[in-house]
Amino acid sequence: MLDTRYSTVDIGQKNPASNMPSRASANAAQNYLRNSVTTADPRKQILLVYDRAIAGCRQQNLEIAGRALMELVNGLNMNAGPISGNLLAIYQYCSELARKGQYEEAANILQELRDTWAAVGNTGSL
Repeated sequence: MLDTRYSTVDIGQKNPASNMPSRASANAAQNYLRNSVTTADPRKQILLVYDRAIAGCRQQNLEIAGRALMELVNGLNMNAGPISGNLLAIYQYCSELARKGQYEEAANILQELRDTWAAVGNTGSL
């Protein structure tokens, strides 16, 4: 006789895995995101990296915030004048804040910088 007391399948219950996106659709979404980032104009790419850094801070995720901040640092043209050095100092300060767990302060600074980049793009002068 079959003992049904320990049944692991409930016929009336949906399979929880069926609510999750398939690997193919997850890969397609990732490819779409990657293509949209790599084909975006440089100002849009900077905004996307700022968004990632801010999201990392809001999530209190040092790895995400740190990677995005490093990407911002790597994107600096140090021959462009004093603004590059100033941005470098700000990015380093935000990294230090994040390492100390002061994510909100870092996010606020990054949000101001992001808003400035977005406003510059809207005026047509970069």
